[in-house]
Amino acid sequence: MMSMTIIAKLLMSVAGILLMVIGVIITPLPGPFGVPVILLGLIILLKSSMWVKRLFMRQVRKHPKILKPVRALLRPGAKVVAMMWLHTLRLERRLLPKKRRFMYGFRHDIRTILRNRRRKPTPKAEPGHKPRKQLSY
Repeated sequence: MMSMTIIAKLLMSVAGILLMVIGVIITPLPGPFGVPVILLGLIILLKSSMWVKRLFMRQVRKHPKILKPVRALLRPGAKVVAMMWLHTLRLERRLLPKKRRFMYGFRHDIRTILRNRRRKPTPKAEPGHKPRKQLSY
């Protein structure tokens, strides 16, 4: 009889492979839906199989420019949005001439809109009123 851990690892491996195949199939659809599904399948595979971890690390050493960002995304506590933004800027820099780049300006416009939305009028201090110290959590 197979132990439960072997069965669980086998099921996780099958689920990881299935998710990666589904991600590859839906990649041509509009939007970035395939990439997160492929990454989720890769995470499940890396958690369930030691030989996949070894193979992945070998590939990271062979092709660091391609796979180091993927490895960084797989780390716990990764700042996915910031990393995706940086790679979008890098891709834009490689593909588009300087006159056609728009992502930096787009980010600046969004930040300006959000900054203006968050501003609240500051209350005027009354005479003899000492302002309280603001707590930061």
